[in-house]
Amino acid sequence: MSQAVAAAYAEEWGRIVASLIRFTGDWDLAEECAQDAFARAVERWPRDGVPRRPGAWLTTTARNR
Repeated sequence: MSQAVAAAYAEEWGRIVASLIRFTGDWDLAEECAQDAFARAVERWPRDGVPRRPGAWLTTTARNR
C-alpha cells in the first residue's frame, strides 16, 4: 500500500466512516463503502497522483458508490 493511502487511512478512516454512517444510516454499508474508496485510491493514486484533499476525495468516492 502506498504511503499516501496509509497516511490517509490513519488520519481519515474514522471521519469518513462516521460521515458515511450519517449519510447511509447503516454501519456495515458505511464501512463497505469506505473500504471500496480506499481500494480505489490504491489503484488510482499511483497513476493519477494524490489528490490535494485526500479525505474529501475518499469521502466523495465512497458516497458515490
